[in-house]
Amino acid sequence: MLNSALRSRAEYAELGADGLAARTSPERDALIVKAVQELLEGRESVLDLCCGYGRVALPLRRAGKVVRGLDISPNLLEAGRARAAEEELAIDWAIGSMTDLPYKWDSFDAVICLWTAFHELFAEDEQISTICEISRVLKPGGIAIIEGPVWGPATAAEIANGMRQGPEHRIVTTEHDDDRSSVHFIHDEISYSRLCAAAGIDDYKVYKRDWGGRRRLILEIHQPATS
Repeated sequence: MLNSALRSRAEYAELGADGLAARTSPERDALIVKAVQELLEGRESVLDLCCGYGRVALPLRRAGKVVRGLDISPNLLEAGRARAAEEELAIDWAIGSMTDLPYKWDSFDAVICLWTAFHELFAEDEQISTICEISRVLKPGGIAIIEGPVWGPATAAEIANGMRQGPEHRIVTTEHDDDRSSVHFIHDEISYSRLCAAAGIDDYKVYKRDWGGRRRLILEIHQPATS
């Protein structure tokens, strides 16, 4: 099986920025950006982890944030870079993996990882590495927001038809309106608590909330004020 980075890069190379954008709407994006801004109030420097074509990075920069965007997909980053250039928005774009961030310790006031991106990591060691990396690049007093779907326990039908697979039936296949499918790892309070414990993170919370008109699961990590 391809590792997570290669799998995601191949998927988004085929889907492209336009195909990914077709899975959302300007109205939904506006609500999401508003929610992000509320959560990041008073914080200046932001890393948009798995930023894609700049769906959130661009409006955050318009709002005055200092933004860096990192993604594994060159074609998505190029789309974001082109849109930023059209508006003369200064955003630092970088190709890289969330499991090994190319940034120094204590670099950002906030890190965001949205739209199920973190859920594309299937292996627990990759998940823990990413949580550790996010914590490493957060400044003292910083905040990280990871957002993804809400799923309940697997049903017998989901297991029988192959929709839910893997350890604890946490790997799910989702069909999209564009006749494509995507595969994600299902998180909940139990799995997030396990990851945070392994990463040595004590100050976090897991909760569900409205997010762009959908019910979503949030992992919110708070970096201690002094490191």
